[in-house]
Amino acid sequence: MFPGLDGAALRRHARVTATRGRAMKSPILAIAFTMVASTAFAQVYTGPRPTTPTYTMGRYQAANEGGQYLEPANPLQQRQAIALAAEAGVTCDPISAGLVKESNKGGKHSVTYEVACKDDFGWVVSKVGDKVSAYDCVALAASEKAAKGKLATCRLQANIGSNAGIASLARKAGLTCTPIAGTYLGGGGDPPISRYEVLCEGGGGYIIDAPQPRSKAGLQAMSCARAKASGAGVCSLKPDKG
Repeated sequence: MFPGLDGAALRRHARVTATRGRAMKSPILAIAFTMVASTAFAQVYTGPRPTTPTYTMGRYQAANEGGQYLEPANPLQQRQAIALAAEAGVTCDPISAGLVKESNKGGKHSVTYEVACKDDFGWVVSKVGDKVSAYDCVALAASEKAAKGKLATCRLQANIGSNAGIASLARKAGLTCTPIAGTYLGGGGDPPISRYEVLCEGGGGYIIDAPQPRSKAGLQAMSCARAKASGAGVCSLKPDKG
């Protein structure tokens, strides 16, 4: 017994102690990610490099880390992820979503989801307080490569290794070739664009500037030969010689 405490006081003490114990066990993970900066065709261009802390530091902690994949979220979280993607300006047909991180820190709620879309880019969408952001999986993969594996990538099974986003982008840009590979080159400008390189079957290639979510920029495509001649950029993707 505790001297000076009656039965009611002891019960209150036990409830407070239990509450504090549970609070100390709640993991708090920081959200910070770095994106990239660049410009449109007529401006000086820079490739993937970390600049803006708006996503997550390190890799996802997928529920099945050993299995390489992020688990799909429950139905309520799936609906919330789709709504957040729409709020961020992502226009696609969602087929799956996973919860990457959710927390309340300093009175500010933050949540990050990964969304897989039908025949299109996968996306990671975040909301920290009132700020919403969206990054496609091709951009994340290129930025992770540039950072030598220190950044996050998409982990839903439908998004890993998918070329659907590049193929969809090529169709929207009016390309008649069959894309076999693609990569993100950087993003930025005003209005903001994301720049991609696309390698086509037969060896031809293109550089495509696409509007970022909610951007009013236009969609532009330029052959690699024209891009090099105009100083807009040099393509680097090469056909697989097998």
